[in-house]
Amino acid sequence: MLQLCRICNEANGSSFTEGECHICRGGAMEAGRMAGEAAELLKKEGVSSFSLSTMIPKEWLVREEDAWDVRTGQSIKDFLNKKVSRELHDATGLPYQNEGDCRAVLDFSTGKVAIERNDLFIFGRYRKLVAGLSQSRWLCSRCNGKGCDACGGKGKNYESVEERIGEPLKKAAGADEYVLHASGREDVDATNTAGRPFVLMLKNPRRRKPDLAMAAAEIAAGGEVTASGLAIVGRPFVEVVTESHFDKTYEAHVEFGRALTEADLAAILGLRGKTLAQQTPQRVAHRRADLVRHRKIREMSILENKGARAVLRINAEAGTYIKELISGDDGRTEPSITGLLKTNAKCTGLVVEKIEDGFLDLCRG
Repeated sequence: MLQLCRICNEANGSSFTEGECHICRGGAMEAGRMAGEAAELLKKEGVSSFSLSTMIPKEWLVREEDAWDVRTGQSIKDFLNKKVSRELHDATGLPYQNEGDCRAVLDFSTGKVAIERNDLFIFGRYRKLVAGLSQSRWLCSRCNGKGCDACGGKGKNYESVEERIGEPLKKAAGADEYVLHASGREDVDATNTAGRPFVLMLKNPRRRKPDLAMAAAEIAAGGEVTASGLAIVGRPFVEVVTESHFDKTYEAHVEFGRALTEADLAAILGLRGKTLAQQTPQRVAHRRADLVRHRKIREMSILENKGARAVLRINAEAGTYIKELISGDDGRTEPSITGLLKTNAKCTGLVVEKIEDGFLDLCRG
């Protein structure tokens, strides 16, 4: 009859004689020592919760099926997870969470214990106050970030919002790296005074409670970007932010091929309530599927009109290409201001004034 060690026997309902273990060959009996080492490491991290990963040799999983042929038992992996989680809680006072601050990793193949710092997620809204910044880091395609003549030795095509936000928060959290996840993006030459929702993911943070107010002040000090409402959120909120789409209000500065008439102004205002058919713009066709999207213009007003120049305020459905609404993009957007007025129209400045994203605050409670 099979003999099992005390731990494997408990996993199988204490139905076997204890002895040289058929399943783990005694390896599971290291659980107590390994849990003790993990507890000491967690205490040094100064965290408020933990998660757990146990790595079980494949041969254990194969041999435990022999015990199940005799009696139905519990997986040794599940049993060890529960056992070690309880011991870690008892030793540290910390709660177990699926996405805890740190992950204790117990490798039963080697008997080694390690601590992995789980990613930290910071939610906020950024304002981009100057043109010329890309949203994400944009490495030079020629040198892939190394620096070359094409990029002036910088290794990148543009400075970015991601860097302006990421570097101060990386320092505040003592993290190794960061990645910006945002709800949409504005063009490099556009600005944003509305505040675009984002979540910054910080990798391997050594401080789980960074001084967010100090980081926000450092971000704002550069005069190019601000980040407001900074708060720690869970990993699932990344998807909430990136998969949400919001209507927006824009201020568009437009130059025309001729001075506008009263009839022209009426035609522009007549776009209110119209639904556009927008084929993927030529300027982004290299990175987006060539589709025809239908988007509605909810409101349209004229803030200024001086001869061949005008300032428009446009409230549009999420995903509307505003520059193409103005230019027509060689007929790829219908209707367009260029098409209606039978003269060239070009967007020379674009500001995101409002993003209707209050839904996110409801999600955060």
